[in-house]
Amino acid sequence: MNNSIEPSLWRHSVFQRLFWAHAFSLVGTGITSVALGLLAHELVGASASVVLGFTLAIRIVIIVTCSPWVGRIAERFGSRKTMLASDLLRAVIVIGFFYVDAVWQIYALAVALNLCAAVFTPVYKALIPDVVGEALYPRALALGSVAYDTANILGPALAGLLIAWVGFRGAFVFDALTFILSAGLIFGLPRLAAGQAVAAAKSTSPSLGHGISAMLKRAPLRRSLFLALQTSVSGAFVLVATVDFVKENLMMSDSSYAWAMAIYGMGSVGGAIFYARSAKLIRNRLSRIAAPLLIGALILVGLLPSYNALVIAWILAGAGQSILGIRGNELLAANSTGAERAHIYAAHFSLSHAGWGLTYPLAGLLTVAWGFQPCALVFSLILIGVSVPVWSSS
Repeated sequence: MNNSIEPSLWRHSVFQRLFWAHAFSLVGTGITSVALGLLAHELVGASASVVLGFTLAIRIVIIVTCSPWVGRIAERFGSRKTMLASDLLRAVIVIGFFYVDAVWQIYALAVALNLCAAVFTPVYKALIPDVVGEALYPRALALGSVAYDTANILGPALAGLLIAWVGFRGAFVFDALTFILSAGLIFGLPRLAAGQAVAAAKSTSPSLGHGISAMLKRAPLRRSLFLALQTSVSGAFVLVATVDFVKENLMMSDSSYAWAMAIYGMGSVGGAIFYARSAKLIRNRLSRIAAPLLIGALILVGLLPSYNALVIAWILAGAGQSILGIRGNELLAANSTGAERAHIYAAHFSLSHAGWGLTYPLAGLLTVAWGFQPCALVFSLILIGVSVPVWSSS
């Protein structure tokens, strides 16, 4: 694709296929995240947060160790084939969760599933700037954030319906269908449209360590890593601790947990849409207040242990994380070129997730050891600590 300005992203056929392929796979991932929480609760009861925390930490270890190699894989096989293989393999793997009856099996399947996810996401992100062009890229980022957050909206909402109908194990089968739908859309992509970013990377053939080196040396790219660290603190607590709070502390139903996560996603989508439609000055201000929103959300649930407080807090947390995520991606696009972009995005995907590798298990362990409220307050203090470098450089 060339970088000519399109009148609308909704008339851009290649972007639409990529967008919906990503959205379908993420909806399935959202369903699986809810089902995994309930599967862990069935196996270990009140220690579900620990199991979920370590399961998600496995994802991060895989991402950090494997994502820097994705640029080379995409160069060797092409973006289209790489994403297609990732979707088809994930469809097979998630069905395996249907048969799980031990915690170690959850961990083993998580390794395989996230090896595939670590390949798909950086390749997808690296394609978007070259596919849509510079003028439409901010809107594409916002839509990409919306796609990511449909996992937190439609995924948990559908999970609630599916769990009532076929049980949470049956939800894994539905997840496999979403990956198959995603693969079908990727398969229909024109070969050249899905290969230009990789072809550009081949023409200069940057070294494997180029992306990591650039991330660490360039100030705007380092800032994008700090923004990702902020989201990892609040996001890990939300994703790991909510299941035990709703099921054990509040003694509420599976569907209540699913809807709490859906509301978290609604806040994310609202934040993404508002950010995308705002002027540059407003976007700058939003990026500065996003971290305080996250801190306030954690303090709120730490002081008020109720479902209503949880709903309000997770709306704020979702909005703040979405804004920080879009701003971080804007910094990546503005400070990288087409020839190096696949490596820059792969390196960011790897390094930015290192924080999640710490916060996921920490949230699980502290929630079980100290309880939901004290853990929320501790995480608010951690978030203040990681926000100081960003605030001081603003």
